[in-house]
Amino acid sequence: MELISVQQLVSGDRYEGKVRAFEVLARGAAQEPEGWRRGVAGVRDAVSEEKQKVKEDRRKKLETLHNSRVRLESLQDLEAIVRLRKQKRSRKRVRPKEPEPELSVPAEPVDAAQFLQAVLENQVPMIDRYLADGGDPDVHDQFRCTALHWACLRGHAEIVDKLLAAGARLEPRDMLEATPMLWACRGGHLDVLQRLLDRGAKISTRDKLRSTALHVAVRTGHYDCAEHLIACGAEIDAQDKEGDTPIHDAIRLGRFKAVKTLLMYGANLSIRNQEALRPVDLVKDWQRGIRQTLQACADRQRPPRPH
Repeated sequence: MELISVQQLVSGDRYEGKVRAFEVLARGAAQEPEGWRRGVAGVRDAVSEEKQKVKEDRRKKLETLHNSRVRLESLQDLEAIVRLRKQKRSRKRVRPKEPEPELSVPAEPVDAAQFLQAVLENQVPMIDRYLADGGDPDVHDQFRCTALHWACLRGHAEIVDKLLAAGARLEPRDMLEATPMLWACRGGHLDVLQRLLDRGAKISTRDKLRSTALHVAVRTGHYDCAEHLIACGAEIDAQDKEGDTPIHDAIRLGRFKAVKTLLMYGANLSIRNQEALRPVDLVKDWQRGIRQTLQACADRQRPPRPH
């Protein structure tokens, strides 16, 4: 036990010593360990070097940018810039494709098989040679498909005109009793369809399955052909062999743009097919929005009940 004298109590030397001792300990604790100052200095030097490097890189980039700029000190400098830009544009331009060599007129006569193949491949010189030699424009293959059928399917409008000018029949029928107009709708070639209708093709013609041209256009998703047929007077509610109308087919196949077009022109939603199904009955369970739209249209089409 430490003894404290009266003098220490009066003068407070004991507490002063404790305070001084604390200051000494504090100074000792605050002193840096050996090597610590050198470590901190190293870190500071590294940070300083990194900052200096960043500044140097920035300075070099600015110098490069300034050096890369063309100085417009004279008219020659401006002309040089124009030449450089023209060179860049010429590099970017895509070179035009070389024109395909024109097909020469065959020296030998063209037979029927070669003629039909030429229609498929749009080889006009061979077709001209065949027709000039008096070939039959209505020649057909084993499926009774004529050259006009194939030209309408492929959309070869020039060949269609040549065949019709040579006396080809406007409405020959293949094995399924489809006419070239139905083939044009299957291929989706509106210009060919217009040509056939202008020359008198019957818009109400049907194939072996009782399908109209409008049925075919809707099934294949060629909406421009479908709308043109409707505008020309096609029967919008015509039923095929299974009792399906064009809107039956449109809903079954998910041709919703065709559904919209048919509804706009007043397609009947109450007609039932051979399975007693209305168009709204063909909507999938997950297509609730479409079902509600069709049901609302069907309700508007119902006649009011007598009071």
